[in-house]
Amino acid sequence: MSLPNAFPIRVADGKTIQMPSLGYGTWASGDTSWAKDATVTALKAGYRHLDCAWFYGVDEVIGQAIRESGVPREQIFVTSKFWPNFGHPENVELCLDKILKGMGLDYLDQYLAHWPCVIQPVSRQALEQANTSPETSPEQRGILLKDGKPVIDWQHSTSNLAAQQNQKGTFVPTWRAMQETVRKGKTRTVGVSNFSISELEELLPHEADIPISCNQIEVHPWLPQNPLIDFGKKHGILTTCYSPFAGQKADGATLLKDPQVNELAEKNGMDVGQLLQSWAVQRGTVPLGKSATPARIRSNLEVRRLGDGDVKVLDGLGLRGDEGRTVDNGPEWGVPFFRN
Repeated sequence: MSLPNAFPIRVADGKTIQMPSLGYGTWASGDTSWAKDATVTALKAGYRHLDCAWFYGVDEVIGQAIRESGVPREQIFVTSKFWPNFGHPENVELCLDKILKGMGLDYLDQYLAHWPCVIQPVSRQALEQANTSPETSPEQRGILLKDGKPVIDWQHSTSNLAAQQNQKGTFVPTWRAMQETVRKGKTRTVGVSNFSISELEELLPHEADIPISCNQIEVHPWLPQNPLIDFGKKHGILTTCYSPFAGQKADGATLLKDPQVNELAEKNGMDVGQLLQSWAVQRGTVPLGKSATPARIRSNLEVRRLGDGDVKVLDGLGLRGDEGRTVDNGPEWGVPFFRN
C-alpha cells in the first residue's frame, strides 16, 4: 500500500483542497545562492509544494525558479509566512503584498503566522521599505530593538505568552486580519506556525467561515510532537513539519547519523532522508525537507510505507519536552514559545 501523495486541508465555506504530502523547504540561513537552482531542480523532480517565508529572503529567487521550471503555477502549492514584526493587524496584509510582489505571484496557496508573538515595528514606513537581504540589520527589516532585543507587542501576542509577562494579549485581531486576506483572494488558506495547543485553542472559536488550515512545527523522531499533532487532527488542522531531518543537538549529535535510524534505512533499502520523510507522511503529516543536492532532492521524494515495527522504532526515539529540539531552530530573543 503506497503513501498518499496529498492530504486535504480546510479552506473557506466548509470546502477542502489538496496539499501535496511532501513539501520542499526553502529556509536559506543567510545564504540564498543555492535557492533558485535547487528549487528548479526540486520542481523538475516532481515537488509541487514549496514552503517559504518573508524572513527567509528568497522570495525573488523562488519566483524565478517557479517560472524557469516550466511547471504551471496552478500546479504548485506555495506557502509563505509573515515575520512577527508584521503581526499587528494593520500590517498583516502588507507583508503578504511584499511576498507576492517579490515572488511575482498573484496569490499564495497558504499564508501563515510565523510565530505566536508580535514584535513592534520601527514604523509602518520602515515595514514598507524592509528587506531581507543577508546583510540587512534588524532595524532595516523593520524590527524595533531595545537593548539589542526585539520589543514584543504583548497586546497582540497570544494570551498565554502575554500572561507570562503579566500582560494581557490576544492574537485574535491578527487572525481576523489574516482571514481577510482570504476574502480578498490574495491567499487560498491561512494557518499558523509554532503554535502550541493552548494557542490553537485561542483561535478555534474565531474560525468562522475561514478555518485554521495547518500548524507548521518542528517534528522528527527526536521530537515527535504527538499531543500537538493529535490535537490538530481532532480539529481538522493539518500538521506540516519543518526540520524533518532534525539539526544538531547541543552535544553535537545528529539524527542523520543515529545508528538506529541508519540501520532502519539500510533494512528498507532507503537513504536516511527517504526513511524520515516516509515516517512523517505515514503519520499523516507533511514533511518539509530541504536539500541543495540534486540526488538527495530526488531521493527525498521517493517515500514508501514502512512496516509497523520500523515505525515503532522511530517513534521510540522521541524525547520529552525540549530535549529533542535542535539548536539551529527558533528565534533568538528568548521567548518560551513551545508549550503543550
